[in-house]
Amino acid sequence: MYLYDANCAIGAWPTDRVPYENVDGLLREMDRLGISRALVSHTLGQHFDPQAGNRALMEALAGHEDRLAPCWTLLPLSCGEMGTLSELVAELLAAQVRAVRLYPKSHSFCLDEWLCGDLLGELSRRRYIALIDMAETDWTEIDRVCGEYPGISWVLTQLGYRHLRFLFGAMSAHANLYCDLSNFSTYLGVEETLSRFGHKRLVFGTGLPAMDPGGPIARVCYTQGDPQHVEAIAHGNLERLLGRVWLVEEHKA
Repeated sequence: MYLYDANCAIGAWPTDRVPYENVDGLLREMDRLGISRALVSHTLGQHFDPQAGNRALMEALAGHEDRLAPCWTLLPLSCGEMGTLSELVAELLAAQVRAVRLYPKSHSFCLDEWLCGDLLGELSRRRYIALIDMAETDWTEIDRVCGEYPGISWVLTQLGYRHLRFLFGAMSAHANLYCDLSNFSTYLGVEETLSRFGHKRLVFGTGLPAMDPGGPIARVCYTQGDPQHVEAIAHGNLERLLGRVWLVEEHKA
């Protein structure tokens, strides 16, 4: 099965000993697990400084574009770390970045319009993918941002089995809400999601290197359902969402 991992990282992990830290280690782990491609972020962006993490990520991925795609970590524009909105957009387009990560709790901000409206509005207009760990947000915030920024493909990661009632309610309300499989451990949860919402709302993701990849791989490989729908979860849905992103530079008169 062709697997495209939507949720993995490179870099040191401050609290755990992880199986790899650099790109070579990630590629070896992907080969061992049978993962063909991956959307990759850098742990510096989560645990230290997003801009430094994004720069380190692009340096590390150079020459591996056939298998690894960048996922940048972003902040609100209020303190200037990301530059101006136009500068940030130009950097995203130049680097061909189609997905971003947000850590509101860890980085001490909220996704309210007064703080992040300019950033999220532009990401919505360009139909970006935004990944966010469940521990970094809450369901009220998820409901609000899915409604306010419908162009963004919001992908919840590390969603545990106790969130299923919330997830199904939010998915019913918002067609732009998705979930990865990194911690989606509800018994027959994939099958139940397929029966309720079809095959387009789940994406394969491992949470490497901090999480055990065996669980999400088993969830997709042993899913009981139409093989074409399983392939969509394994890689097709992520590829479709990445293909929606508008990376064209706007014409200036």
